[in-house]
Amino acid sequence: MADLVETLSDVILKSSETVLRTHGACPRPQVHILAEDMDQPYVGFVTCRLFYRGADAASALAGLGLFPSVLMATRVLVVWEDCDLRTALESPGDSFATGVVILDAGLDEHTLNWHPFDVEVGGTSPHGIPTVIPRWGTTAHYKNVRLPAPVAELLGVWREFRQEDIQETAIRLQEAGYEFDMVTR
Repeated sequence: MADLVETLSDVILKSSETVLRTHGACPRPQVHILAEDMDQPYVGFVTCRLFYRGADAASALAGLGLFPSVLMATRVLVVWEDCDLRTALESPGDSFATGVVILDAGLDEHTLNWHPFDVEVGGTSPHGIPTVIPRWGTTAHYKNVRLPAPVAELLGVWREFRQEDIQETAIRLQEAGYEFDMVTR
């Protein structure tokens, strides 16, 4: 399982860099879903719906825990860009460090993997949007650290396994704007 999580983390970081380089924007928060009791444990991922700053951002993020809860997933990787999320949550402070967070969470513990970066302004995208080139710093790992409240709520939602219809839950989330990318078997 450690190899799978490491591979997923590498893919997440590479795709985050691609989005930064080509669009000049941070990827939206995601939850990658794993069922460790299956032969092929990676289920896929859900991308957060668009949101407004403040309470709507918090609600949208917490909602990412619903689908893995219904699937009774045993592990999740929650991904966000920290400066973007803290700004959206209207956290106290004037500025925040930039970095991709990959939170590796089990049913009773978590490790926050911090991938800091500085940005250099790149060229202009074909759509006329300035792009950025990330310069990655040194990765750090923190076990069971305090999380932003909506991320902790996301984990709480996920850890309360729900006996709801999987398809109905997926449809409801898609109608709300969440995007799904599931593995087909």
